[in-house]
Amino acid sequence: MDMPRLEEAEPEYQPLGTSEIIARLEHEGDDNGKITVGTLIDALYDRSFGVVIILFALPNAIFPLAFVLGIPILIFTIQMIMGRQRPWLPEFMRQRTIDRTMFSKIVLYVVKYLGKIERFLKPRWNFLTTNAMERFIGVWLTVLTLILMVPVPGGNTLPAFGITITAAGLLEKDGVAIAVGMLIGLVGSVYVVSVVGGLWAAARAIFGF
Repeated sequence: MDMPRLEEAEPEYQPLGTSEIIARLEHEGDDNGKITVGTLIDALYDRSFGVVIILFALPNAIFPLAFVLGIPILIFTIQMIMGRQRPWLPEFMRQRTIDRTMFSKIVLYVVKYLGKIERFLKPRWNFLTTNAMERFIGVWLTVLTLILMVPVPGGNTLPAFGITITAAGLLEKDGVAIAVGMLIGLVGSVYVVSVVGGLWAAARAIFGF
C-alpha cells in the first residue's frame, strides 16, 4: 500500500526590509562604473517614493549636500501630494548617472543607519498611513525639505532625520514612526527658523533697515 504523501508547507513569504532593498540597489546598472537614476527608480517598484526620499535625505544628516539633494526630494514629495503611486522623472533626469563608487558609499551609510531604525518599525496607528494622510504627509515633507535647504550651520541634521524616519514609517505602515519623524522635523524647523530670525534681527539692528 502506498503511503499518503505529506504536502510540503510552502515557506512563509518574508517581505524585504527597506534597508535590504537599498543594499540590493548597489548591484544595479551597467559595468561601466555608472548607474542611472532611471535604473534605480525602476528597480524600486511601488516602494520608490519612500526609498528614494530616504536615499536623498539621510546623507544630509552628516554631509552638507542639502541644496543638491533637496531638489529631487521636492520633486517626489510634490508627486506624493498629487497622489501618484510611483515617482515620475523626465527622461533627461532619468538618464543622469551616478558614480558607482560614490553610490556604494551612500548605500553603505544609509543601510547602516536605516537598519537600526527598522528594528523599531512595525504596522500600527493605521490612521496615519491612509492615502489621504499620505498626501498630507507629502505637504509636510515638502515644507521640511525647504527647511532642509536653508544654509544654517547644523540645520541639516534634524530635518534630514525627520524626513528619513517619516518616509520609513510610510514604507512600513508605522504611524508611530511617522509621528516621531514629523515631531523631529518640527523641532529642526523651529531651530532653523529661530537662527534665521535671529540673524535677520541682528542685521536690522546693525544696518538699520
